[in-house]
Amino acid sequence: MEWEFVKLNWHLFLALGAVIALLALEPLRSRSSGVKSVNALDLPRVMSREKCIVVDISDPKDFKNGHIPKARNIPLNSVESDIGRLSKFKSRPIVVACRVGNRSARAAKVFRKHDFTDVRTLQGGFAAWSKENLPIERGKR
Repeated sequence: MEWEFVKLNWHLFLALGAVIALLALEPLRSRSSGVKSVNALDLPRVMSREKCIVVDISDPKDFKNGHIPKARNIPLNSVESDIGRLSKFKSRPIVVACRVGNRSARAAKVFRKHDFTDVRTLQGGFAAWSKENLPIERGKR
């Protein structure tokens, strides 16, 4: 009886297999790229103990509306051209943040490509930071 159900709904099982594969692939892909992640609650500790540089890749308007204190703004579309501004920090940890955490991996790969040794992304981005009621800075670029 169960095999009949599987045969009739093979497309659902195929889709389930694809979703499981995609979920398993993401941690493997980030691990192989040399980019780690840090969550919003751990970031203040990393900022103080490890003297990391936080790079917010949001566009300037979003950055002015609110960002992590002491973060530097380099919009995603100009990371490649503006990376020289941070070249003196190649040996320090770099934490890349965006609004919700879905674009920071692309910028992190650019940092790794330019020989930054310790690159991390902020899980959940600025949204996770604000959700934890951590301090927010406004107005500066």
